[in-house]
Amino acid sequence: MFYTILDDLILYQVLTFDNIKYSNYELNLYKYFYDKTKIEPSHIVIIKVEDNEFIFLFVKQDNYFEARTYLNSLRHKIVKKISIIRFDNILLNLLFNLFPDLCIYDIGIEINNKEGKYEIIICFLKDLNIYHIAVGRNGIYIKAINELFNKHINFYKEDTSITIKCKTVNSNQDFLSNKLLNSAINQQSSS
Repeated sequence: MFYTILDDLILYQVLTFDNIKYSNYELNLYKYFYDKTKIEPSHIVIIKVEDNEFIFLFVKQDNYFEARTYLNSLRHKIVKKISIIRFDNILLNLLFNLFPDLCIYDIGIEINNKEGKYEIIICFLKDLNIYHIAVGRNGIYIKAINELFNKHINFYKEDTSITIKCKTVNSNQDFLSNKLLNSAINQQSSS
């Protein structure tokens, strides 16, 4: 895909985690994870969406594959939706890490000036039917990801929020050309 310089500036920005104060439950998860794997998580974030609890365990990149081998036993023991995520402070890398086993076809950015936020659109091929895995049952995984960005992850130098959206595209459809076509249509209709 052809990216503009503005897209590069946004996608390669440095991210920071808000100062997270851990609850006793999160501290117990931290201790349990460390005792089981001997790996210290960089961050533990628990997100509740519609009666579902997501536990995001962020680990350093060099420990990711080793920590991933414990994922099934952690899910059986804790009985929650647990994800082990490679911690990266670059937006583009973190997006790929949040959807680790999926084939992302394209990533686009729309700037919402009214609300002062970036809308990151992750495109999946319609043929592969992986959009449903990325969004989750009733859209709860993508809601959890958005909650994660809204409450815990920010740009290092800006106070701009990020919204993640998922979209399906045909394999012969180019997201950027549709984006440019739609913006040209919108400009003509507004004049």
